Amino acid sequence: MRAQDSYFPVFQSPEDMPNLQGRTAIVTGGACGIGGEIARALAIHKCRVIMVNARAKQGTEAVSQIRKEVGQDAAIEWRYCDMTDLIQVQEVFSSLCDELPRLDLCILGSGIDQAHFTTDLHCIDAYFGMMWLGHFYASNLLWPLLRRTSRITGAPAPRVIFEAPGQQRSKSVADDSSSDEEDIRRTAYDAEVCSEIFRRSRTSMILGVRHGLAERIAKRHHDNIYAIAVQPSKASSDASSHPRRDSHWQPSDLCDHVLDTLSKDDHFTVRSSSRIVLYAATSSDVENEYLNGAYLVDVGVSGREKDLAADPSLGPGFWDISERAIKAVVGKDAMVPWDQEWVKSPKDDVSA
Repeated sequence: MRAQDSYFPVFQSPEDMPNLQGRTAIVTGGACGIGGEIARALAIHKCRVIMVNARAKQGTEAVSQIRKEVGQDAAIEWRYCDMTDLIQVQEVFSSLCDELPRLDLCILGSGIDQAHFTTDLHCIDAYFGMMWLGHFYASNLLWPLLRRTSRITGAPAPRVIFEAPGQQRSKSVADDSSSDEEDIRRTAYDAEVCSEIFRRSRTSMILGVRHGLAERIAKRHHDNIYAIAVQPSKASSDASSHPRRDSHWQPSDLCDHVLDTLSKDDHFTVRSSSRIVLYAATSSDVENEYLNGAYLVDVGVSGREKDLAADPSLGPGFWDISERAIKAVVGKDAMVPWDQEWVKSPKDDVSA
């Protein structure tokens, strides 16, 4: 049975789809790929969507395309931000916190095409900076607004979704003089480095979400805010050929209808991968089963945490390192106090 204050009541046909007018979502990396599908789906349901990414052409084209399909009155917009630039993250997300009267969903998953170790402009591991540190800082800057939204009468609990990237397939570029044996060794080395980068970023995300945002912040401050980590898996692209493994989220639920509205093109993997993110963002299972801090790899399926990610004793240290890294770049007052309340401005008169 679905909770009365859940985002999406049960509906059996497109005519029964809920109107999300008045709800607001931020989607990083929302101009293309999985993020683009999610932004588009939410816009179709009349949610106000702010897409954030670092490629202006992609952003403007995505807005234009969604408005062309959904309607020129679609509440869709785009903001520029390089999530590896912590100074820029502070400017953009502080502004969003000041501008927005409410925030219901933060879907944080801007991708990075990287199969080799490299550093960002702050000399921080680029994958760590993109997939965790920048998004962690954004969630800190937005937390007072999320807390405010959670207290609006009748509003569902806001959700912060961290999406782990898919593991990049490394490509070895060999020169004309290299031998087949050299190519094999180089490819094997690249694959090992790529796999390690992927595991490290996933471990960071799980530690930060479960033992940080969920345990240390939401639960400690009694915030009705859910933080969830998701890992779209390769297997999800084959979901149509396998029976559903969960008993709660039936085909009449939001995502199946949303995905039916998505374009019938050849990008099935992207569309099907967005399913797990939409599930985490909208399903009543999250509140009914109290999935705060969960790590999900498929609809209704929790992932197995291995090695460092399963060690709660690492949570406090990892949290401290994350905050110290941000302060070292932005300044000692960079972090918004986690217990800070959202300050209502005269223009903000919000009801659910």
